[in-house]
Order: sequence, then structure tokens, then C-alpha cells
Amino acid sequence: MNENEKYLFDLRGYIVIKDVLTTSQIEDLRTRLETQRQTNPNPIIGSDRTILGSEDDPAWSARSLIEMGGTYIELIDLPAIKPYLTTLVGDHYRLDHDYIKIDGAMKNKTLYLHGGGQGAGGAKDLVGPTDGGQCFYRYNNGKFYNGLVAVAFELDDVKAGDGGFACIPGSHKSNLGLPEDWRVAKTQEHMPDIVDRVAASAGDAIIFTEACAHGTVPWKGQSERRTAFYKYCPHAVAWSPCYYNADNYEGLNQAQRKILMPPSAYGPHDATEHIWRRAQDEQAELKRLRNEVASLKKRNK
Repeated sequence: MNENEKYLFDLRGYIVIKDVLTTSQIEDLRTRLETQRQTNPNPIIGSDRTILGSEDDPAWSARSLIEMGGTYIELIDLPAIKPYLTTLVGDHYRLDHDYIKIDGAMKNKTLYLHGGGQGAGGAKDLVGPTDGGQCFYRYNNGKFYNGLVAVAFELDDVKAGDGGFACIPGSHKSNLGLPEDWRVAKTQEHMPDIVDRVAASAGDAIIFTEACAHGTVPWKGQSERRTAFYKYCPHAVAWSPCYYNADNYEGLNQAQRKILMPPSAYGPHDATEHIWRRAQDEQAELKRLRNEVASLKKRNK
């Protein structure tokens, strides 16, 4: 992360990194997503990991984009993005949650700005009003401190005026919550002028701190906007209450498994890895026992 990028991130709360994805990676992401949408009645689009698929699901089972494999796994620790996360979050960051946002011409016609005020959006904030400022931002002694950093990978071109990601630049350092009459805009014409509408091309990544007041501009583009969000915390911090279980995903390397570990002050350390390994083994045993019970019930019908 060069000095210009550091300056712009501190000034605005976001930066756009060009061409972090190759043409083949973009195509793989698109193909895997559209296969899901066309063949699966409940396609995998990830979540903020606050919702389980059903009441029978075990803990840590919220849906994730990495279930789709391929480049969705590569995005966990993409080499082009890793230096930015290390600078903005620290050496031992973790993936907190992921999802994909799809905007079409007939959908998502309202801008809901949330965050701001250094992450403490206030009692009337539309997302996480009781987080107590978990999505913090500060810069001290030459180092960035962020509670939650988002990387938005664009799968399609988002032209100026289309819509897509928007934020109020500098609001990550505001000492006050977002003014109420700026929170919601039904159309682009009703958006306050202070909002930045961020254009980007397919393969670009928008990196922003969740402490910045942000949202999605009402969509006007002719085609869809598909954006994959991967959101990272310092290892001792969590936004989502639903942690990853790396055993649920195929093809992970050891570095990626560490990034998926649940939060702790130790990070991916010998002092905690054996504890999590036991928890994963217990989850596997529970799954096996549940399958046995289900099989017995089926045979006894």
C-alpha cells in the first residue's frame, strides 16, 4: 500500500484498486454464480452470518460464497489484496463474513446509508445500532486501526450514474452520527450531494472501512451489478455471531484455514488452534450422529 493510497484511505475512508482480478478469475466467479442462480432454488449468495439456513442447522453453518469453490476460495487471501488488509487491519486478520450483492434495473431502488460517526451509527442506525462502535477507525503513530474492513470485488462494470457503492467520504472520522434526513433516499435525485458515487470496472476492488457511512445507490444501469463482499476484522474482533468451520469447505490451504478461524486475542496460534480443532471434531461427530438418527427414522417409517 503506497503513501498515496494511505493518504486517500485516511482522507476518504475508501480506495479503488484497479484490476485485482484476472479475466479468467472474473469469468470463473460469474460462471459459478450464474450456475447457482439457474440450477439452485436457494442459490448460494452468502450472508452477514447472522442467519442460519434452518432451525435444524448446527452452529457456524450460515451460507458462504466459498462454498462455490474456485476463485471464491482464492478471494479469501488474494495476493493483490493481502498487503492492503495487512496495513489496514493488521498481520492476523480474519474473514468475518461474505456475501454477493446483485442489483438489477427493477430492484434496490432505495439508498440506506449506515455507519458513520466512527462506526457508532447511533440508536437510529439502519444496521448494527447496538454495536457500540465495533466498526471503529483510527490512525495513530503511523498505523491504521479498523474494526471491520470490506473488500468489494466487482464482477461487472459500474459506470458513473449507474449506481452501486456509495459513501460519505470522511464520515469514518466524524464524531457525530449521520443526520437523520440523509439516511434514506428513494432515488438518485434525492441523494444528498455529499455522497460519493463510486464507479469501478469489472475486476476492480473497492476497499472501505465500515466506519464510513455507506450504502448502495439506487440502480439505473442497463444490466446487473454483481459485487462480492469479503469483510475482515482484526483477529480479536467479530461483527458476525456465526463463525466459519473450515471443514465445511473443500480446497482450502493452511493459510486460508487460519483466516477462517474464530476470533480470539491469540489469533491463529498454537495456544488456540488445538481448541478449535476439538470444536471442529465435535461438530463432525454431531453431524455423523444426526445422520445416523435420520437414517434410523427413515428405516423405521
